[in-house]
Amino acid sequence: MKGKVVLLGTSSAMPTPERNNSGIFLQYKGKGFLFDCGEGINRQIMKAGLNIYSLDYIFISHLHTDHTLGLTGVIETLDMHDKSRIKIFSPSGIGDFLKCFFDRFYTPEIKVDTKELKLEDRPFTVLDHLEFNIFAVRLNHLVECIGFSFVEKPKRRFIKEKIEELKLKTEDFKILREKGYIKKDGKIITEEEITEEVKGFKFTYIPDTYKTDNIIKLAKDSDILVIECTYLDEEEKAKKYGHLTLEYILEIAPELNCRKIVLTHFSKRYKNPEKFGERIKKADAGNIILGEDFMSFYF
Repeated sequence: MKGKVVLLGTSSAMPTPERNNSGIFLQYKGKGFLFDCGEGINRQIMKAGLNIYSLDYIFISHLHTDHTLGLTGVIETLDMHDKSRIKIFSPSGIGDFLKCFFDRFYTPEIKVDTKELKLEDRPFTVLDHLEFNIFAVRLNHLVECIGFSFVEKPKRRFIKEKIEELKLKTEDFKILREKGYIKKDGKIITEEEITEEVKGFKFTYIPDTYKTDNIIKLAKDSDILVIECTYLDEEEKAKKYGHLTLEYILEIAPELNCRKIVLTHFSKRYKNPEKFGERIKKADAGNIILGEDFMSFYF
């Protein structure tokens, strides 16, 4: 197991007794990534048994309070744990948001690096790491809003049949690492000839948005897609307030080609979203599930 994705909040607009406001924690090889930080996320991280000190990056989709109200609390907790630095990626305005709090209420010792992103209609790179990339794309909400993808970089693995066919031994692999090739029976064999590329894990988060092709551009072929599903089938409300319906998600699901689609951001009008489950069952969409707080997915 390399990591896990934990849902920390699955309600829209305001928390309910059963569901907190938006937040998703991704743990990958000791590094922590937080996608959105609604009210109460600080406590949700603790309740989930996650290591808040591992948090290195925070990605804010947009500045509505149900996605940002918990941010200052998380920063203060990190500061109290002597974390030296945290990096925050967001649409424009996050700097002013934090400055207001820091100037008037609390000045942390932790270094808070903010990067305000220029939105684009094609997936663009937010963070390029040795082992992964974070991509983003503009969404279609009432304010500037961004969807994010965590994509593990592909790796190469040896093809067992090729190894057996060439009868390679331990010393051959040592030479291969040193020189980039080996000689076998008068032939030069490169690593590419005896390995194959393996696709890395892909997680995508689609927060508040109305219909847009950018969803598919970013989320296609994800292993896990967490996507907002504020309404069941109320198309007029979805268009007015910039959200998605289950009907639209069912429509685009085949093109998304995601291994698992997890619905979140349910309107408080649905005390129990059992009708969502009934519609999913009727559509025979076995890869779509209803998200709940503290639901975890391992990879």
